[in-house]
Amino acid sequence: MGAADGAVVSTTKIVDHGPDASRWCLVILSEGYQAAELTKFHADAEAFVSKLFATPPFTENWCALNVFRVDVSSTDSGADEPVACADDPSPGSGKTPATFFDATYCVAGTRRLLAGDEALALATASAAVPEVDATVIIVNNPIYGGAGGSVAWFSTHPQASDIGVHELGHSAFRLEDEYGDAMDTWTTGEPVEPNVTTITARATTKWHELIAATTPLPTLVRGAGNCGGPDSEQPSPVPESTVGLFEGGARARCGIYRSMHTCKMRILTDPFCVVCKRAITAVLAPHLPQFSGPYVGTQFTGPVKARQTVTWFTYDWPACWHALWTVVPSTPVTPVGGVRWETRVQRTSRERIQYWVAVTNDTDQDVTVDGRYAVVASV
Repeated sequence: MGAADGAVVSTTKIVDHGPDASRWCLVILSEGYQAAELTKFHADAEAFVSKLFATPPFTENWCALNVFRVDVSSTDSGADEPVACADDPSPGSGKTPATFFDATYCVAGTRRLLAGDEALALATASAAVPEVDATVIIVNNPIYGGAGGSVAWFSTHPQASDIGVHELGHSAFRLEDEYGDAMDTWTTGEPVEPNVTTITARATTKWHELIAATTPLPTLVRGAGNCGGPDSEQPSPVPESTVGLFEGGARARCGIYRSMHTCKMRILTDPFCVVCKRAITAVLAPHLPQFSGPYVGTQFTGPVKARQTVTWFTYDWPACWHALWTVVPSTPVTPVGGVRWETRVQRTSRERIQYWVAVTNDTDQDVTVDGRYAVVASV
């Protein structure tokens, strides 16, 4: 089973923030969708993109991304569900559908690990989008599962989008799990991943500059005799927003630390911790639109009576434009006491914003003003 069991149908750019060479390009591939089910894949891909946009720090770095949907059809629906799996006494269905990337559950003997042919996935993504930076694959199977290696895999389980964002943390940003659930003690030295550490010295621990001087280190420990057995979620001894050293990271219960009590790399539905946000931002921020202007113009002209405030509203601006607003009196040109203004911005959708410009006339005479914009960065 493999590439002979389907076809690459089409590529669609579903988030377009400018030239691919300048942006961080994400490719979403379909796996286990028959040709007649590709409209379902379109909806699944859109749900994932919406979740990604709503997840900081992707929200504030959104304009760095271009996103592509690659429709790949398979002969059959779903993914392999082996009957036996080392970590699960319950039998799987045993089905082995013929799919393009040959995705299967029970990778490495873990029922929830879902993955397939990574080399074929990378080649498919690169052929469709030569500038690809990261690849995710949505597997058309409702059973909980996913994995993050060279690409991110996730199923269509109700938590699918959260699984996808978590797995993207692995594959694109080299973040480690923070579960602390599979082994007693970490014994393999300082990890390279940015969000876990074995170093407890305040001056040299991996995120030392984010730790307040009053925060105890380690901040939370499991305690003697508690490194064996199942993981348990201990209450935090400090406020949830505290950055410190919390024991339990990667898959080890003891001897390794994470930066905050909780994080999306530990609990899927939680936000990313500040250290993970920093790592993601370091990758995305260089792809944000740079200075490209200014492109200037006058958006509105109108009267403001003495000692009054008038608010102008202008809508449907691209969210990825960086616009600066000024208000200039046109008659009289130099009113005594001057004119001031305040600009508010509201995001109306993933890709659009609107501005509210409140202009106050602090003079004793009526004035006419021009509302002028300068777009200093755009896609």
